[in-house]
Amino acid sequence: MPKVSDAHREARREQIVQAALGCFVEKGFHRTSMADIIAASGLSAGAIYLQFESKQDIMLAAAETTISHRIGEIGARLATPPFPDPDEFVELVLGDIGDDAPKPQLLVQLWGESFFTDRLGDMVDGVFMRLRSTVTGYLTQWAVERRGLDADAAAAWGRETAPAMLSLLQGRILQSTILADFDADAYRAAIRNLFP
Repeated sequence: MPKVSDAHREARREQIVQAALGCFVEKGFHRTSMADIIAASGLSAGAIYLQFESKQDIMLAAAETTISHRIGEIGARLATPPFPDPDEFVELVLGDIGDDAPKPQLLVQLWGESFFTDRLGDMVDGVFMRLRSTVTGYLTQWAVERRGLDADAAAAWGRETAPAMLSLLQGRILQSTILADFDADAYRAAIRNLFP
């Protein structure tokens, strides 16, 4: 039997993850069955189970892949002038982030599920720690460039302000999911009011 290359294995995993994300967005995590994911992927059950033991494993892989990719994109954008203001940063993190990213309602489902599943809870904690680090670094740099603080004062301000910025990010996810009349432009304007 010929060996399967790493690239082929990775392509299969990605195919499965994308099919699962489509199902999760359409039906929700709980109402999606492995049979749904198998049908959406176009692969056999055996091909799916060679890669993942459960739909929870697929969700974990999808979240980790998406977050790692997104944090990489954020780092690249922050290294390219002009440096974004906070309202632009929120959109950079959560706005139009492409087809490979979970939809806001899927993120809310993931948060809820994390209370009941240790592995998901650990993953969500890890994601928030990485995001907090990214936000703190962003705010520190913004404070140097836009507020004229020295490096030490900017670092302290960034650490102190990061929890509020994380709340703005989480709030945007929740509001865009729950509120039928959510206005992204008005949300950005409100952030500009907070960070003049």
